[in-house]
Amino acid sequence: MSSPRLQPVLTAAEMALVDQVAELTGAKRTDVIKNALAVYHWFVRQALTGSRVVAHKATGEQVALETPELAAIEGRGNRLSPGELGVLAKELAAASDPVAAARLKERITRGFYGI
Repeated sequence: MSSPRLQPVLTAAEMALVDQVAELTGAKRTDVIKNALAVYHWFVRQALTGSRVVAHKATGEQVALETPELAAIEGRGNRLSPGELGVLAKELAAASDPVAAARLKERITRGFYGI
């Protein structure tokens, strides 16, 4: 008796994307999904083992994502002092550009937690 096949639950938009990638690459839809899962598995493994993963934001900015374990090993190096956080908070309050404000919010959060 064979075991039942597991099928991922995909939205209509996700299925359309799978179909487009399959058509562009000449691959079967199942291979496209397997490859996507392999990439996802790699990303999760990198995050769990304490590696650094670089993400590209829509603004073009690169952000290094790190696990808490790696941040703890690096220690104080990335944590901002209360004075440094205060300066950033004042800059945030004066910021009129939404993109600049978003960058400042992210810097404050990362500086507070030391990541």
